[in-house]
Amino acid sequence: MRNLKRIMFFIAGICLLMACSKSDQFGDNLSPEFAIKKGEVVNSGEVMTFEGKTIYKYVKVIGNETLAEMFCPNEATITFLKGNKIELYITENGDCGGRSFYAYGQMTPSGSVKFEYAVPVLFGMNITDVIRGHLGCEINGPGISKNTLLFQGQFDGCKLVVVCHFIAKCDVYWFGNNIFDTPVEGPVQCTWTYDLDLK
Repeated sequence: MRNLKRIMFFIAGICLLMACSKSDQFGDNLSPEFAIKKGEVVNSGEVMTFEGKTIYKYVKVIGNETLAEMFCPNEATITFLKGNKIELYITENGDCGGRSFYAYGQMTPSGSVKFEYAVPVLFGMNITDVIRGHLGCEINGPGISKNTLLFQGQFDGCKLVVVCHFIAKCDVYWFGNNIFDTPVEGPVQCTWTYDLDLK
């Protein structure tokens, strides 16, 4: 009889442990503002408003020299869709000239975020075409796929930070590049960051 009780307590303990571990995978120490409902981040159709800055940084790999770093104020809204999918609308101001764009992706219940630029973005051109035309560089790397930019990051309930990394080869002079002088010897590490705070 004692053995039977011990076995029952052991099984109950395992079941409790499994239940806790399953519920924890949706928690991840999120801030109270970060609502989780029925396994989704928030209700479908809910909109969150953010403000912050966009950071464009270009670093020459040889010598680790910063060629340019720009900070532009921005505003963003995120509309939550079904299945943890999201639509972002970002407007950049200041030196970035008030440009706006849509992006689409997903946010997991733990706050992991990934999204990509809408395709196309301007007169049938993709964002990668715009970058090539502006910088005069060939671009590739982990942040580029199917003619768009891929961003990854995290939302903790208050702050959203997402980053895109790509490499540029700028080995010829380009008259349209007003960000840094060309040509550049060796690759250029390009980092685009959206650093946003919930309003």
